[in-house]
Amino acid sequence: MAVIKTDALVLNAMRWQESSKIVHLFSGEHGYVKVIAKGALRPKSPFRAALETLNHVEAVITHKPSRGLQLLTGVSLNHAWQGIRADLRKTALALAVMELLKKLFPEHEPVPDFFDYLTGLLAALDGSAREELRPFLWHAVLELSDVLGFAWRMDVCLETGRPPERFPVFLDSRRGGIACGRGGGGAGALDRPQWEALLRLSRAAVTDLETLDVDGLAAYRPDLTHVGLSHLAFHTETALSLQSLTLYE
Repeated sequence: MAVIKTDALVLNAMRWQESSKIVHLFSGEHGYVKVIAKGALRPKSPFRAALETLNHVEAVITHKPSRGLQLLTGVSLNHAWQGIRADLRKTALALAVMELLKKLFPEHEPVPDFFDYLTGLLAALDGSAREELRPFLWHAVLELSDVLGFAWRMDVCLETGRPPERFPVFLDSRRGGIACGRGGGGAGALDRPQWEALLRLSRAAVTDLETLDVDGLAAYRPDLTHVGLSHLAFHTETALSLQSLTLYE
């Protein structure tokens, strides 16, 4: 048995018995961890405010390898992302990222750099004044594909290995790249400005997203979210219908 202290994101929490919760956490050092927070529903519980979905917390966990559910013994709140919670569209996008983590990451897989990326993404979304917010989700989906080993290649044509010279080109959601001929997986055509915007998005850091000019991609059909999720679903053989996105207007 070991005591673990780790930063984590709360993916979701559900009632367990009379006054406790089962909480799903995502930690950079320990991956996806399920814990029991005993007494979390009691009015004076120190867990009560901290275990809301999306919260960035520091968790203290008593870990025993033979247990499927670990014991949460302490928690402190780092960030509640009030800017996200105050905006329904931001909330929908952030919750969609949490859904993807639940569906795509096995338990206890350590991904510290990706965890840092996620907290940076949430911080950027939290403070964003952008009208078009979907680039935050598009960027997250591209990053997820990279972390899972299915990175997109946006800079060159899949057939020629060179930057495209004639347009339109097509996204190929199965091979994860730009096709000079008709793409696969039901993806549509990109004109030159859209391809250049997509290339900028794929190369951007989280700190660039607030001012990144990718507005032309909003008119792309099918929606880039659908294309990115189709790519992930094809390679992971996982159904990726995200309930959170029904909140996005």
